Amino acid sequence: QIEAAANAEFDRDAVREKFGIRKDRFVVLCVGQFIDRKGRWEYLKAGKSIAAKRDDIDLVWLTPQLPEGSDLERVESFGFGNRLKIVLSADVGKDRHSVLTFFRIADAFALPSLVEGLPIALLEAMALGLPSISTNINAIPEAIFDEKTGLLIEPADSDALANAIERLADNAVLRESIANNGRELVLRDFDERHVAANIIDSYKRSLDRK
Repeated sequence: QIEAAANAEFDRDAVREKFGIRKDRFVVLCVGQFIDRKGRWEYLKAGKSIAAKRDDIDLVWLTPQLPEGSDLERVESFGFGNRLKIVLSADVGKDRHSVLTFFRIADAFALPSLVEGLPIALLEAMALGLPSISTNINAIPEAIFDEKTGLLIEPADSDALANAIERLADNAVLRESIANNGRELVLRDFDERHVAANIIDSYKRSLDRK
C-alpha cells in the first residue's frame, strides 16, 4: 500500500486547491481522530505561535470526524482562517490507498500525542518519506530517534512542537536526512512481512533447540 501510494499519479497543487490548502505554503499534516489524547490543542497552540511570526506555514488535520459544538468553537477561537484545514477522511476517499496518497499534500508530518502506543499513521508518514515529529512516549521512540529518523519532543509542549515545525520548514538538509532515514527504518523494521518472517524464524530456532 505504501509503495502504491508513493508511486500513484498525484497532482499535489490540484489536491491542495480542492481542499482549500494554500499551494505555496509549507504544509504540516496530522492524521487521526481530533481528540485530546492526540494532542489536538497542542498542535493548534503551536500553529498559533508560528502564525504570529510568519505566514509560510499552514496546518492540516485529516480526521474521520469533524469537530462540532464546543470543540468547533474552540478551534475557531484560534483565528487561523485559511491557515488551518481540518479535512474529513471520507472526503479524501473511501479506501486506504486514497488516504495514504493524500499524505503527499504535506511537506512534514506531526503527531503530538499525549497518550499513544506506536501510531500507524506515524509509521505510514515516515514510510512515505515525510519528515516527522512526534512525542517521547511509550513506543514512539522505537521509530523516531531524535535528529536521525525524526524530531522527538516531550508531550504537551506546544513551544517545542512549534520550534520543531519551524526547524523543518527552514532546513531542507535536515528534512531530507530524517525523511530518508525514517523511511529506511520503517520499511526495514516495521514492514509486517518482515516482522512476521522474524517471528516465524524465532519460533523455528526455538523449536530446533528442543
